[in-house]
Amino acid sequence: MAAYDKNDKCPICGGRHIYSEAAVRTNCMFCGELFYTNLTCENGHYVCDDCHLERGLAEITSICMSSRKKEAISLGYELMMNKWVKTHGSEHSFLVAATLLTTYKNRGYGTEAVTRNFSKLLEEAKNRTMKIPANSCSYWGCAGEAIGSGVFASLILKATHMSAGELRFANAITAGVLEQVAACGGPRCSKRETLIAILETSRFTEEHWRMPLTGFQGALCEFFNRNPDCTGDNCPFYPVPES
Repeated sequence: MAAYDKNDKCPICGGRHIYSEAAVRTNCMFCGELFYTNLTCENGHYVCDDCHLERGLAEITSICMSSRKKEAISLGYELMMNKWVKTHGSEHSFLVAATLLTTYKNRGYGTEAVTRNFSKLLEEAKNRTMKIPANSCSYWGCAGEAIGSGVFASLILKATHMSAGELRFANAITAGVLEQVAACGGPRCSKRETLIAILETSRFTEEHWRMPLTGFQGALCEFFNRNPDCTGDNCPFYPVPES
């Protein structure tokens, strides 16, 4: 199986991808394991699923650790544009949680403990979101990006299964994101659901905590050309052509 989307460029050299009818034997550029795949770049590079995901998670962590951005949508776009983040993939659940945590910290909402333990918060967010099964949006009826919002809330509120108000807030944020995801319908789109998660979470934190995380309510998608299943005008983030 190819480790990256056909419409994305090779993360190693930036070359275009080539799809072959017959699978070829090739080694992952990182772990060196041998794979059969129909998709390599024009220069023969291949990265397996596990290594590609791990590099994507590392990139998200690194960028968030150094970022000073206070706009969650802006940071979310920066992360989604990274060459190691696929068009669709389970890394988006961590991307959502990491974006929200970083913006929360950078806006000065958190206590000193949030800043002091930020690397641990990101690590815990990664550990929790990577337990979400692939294709949870369809098989479990719960988009991973929505759970990413819930993970953010749970970490900020220090919620446990015995919490009262904290548990209510964490579930309410997840439910609000899922409601908006459901309103858009399918097919899957990690970019759409990431933008929904960031915007809906910010709306919730502004309404209930007086702590907005972004002011970019008119976010437009920059990834539709990569997604052959894009729903076009049916997506709230699809850019309207200039007349």
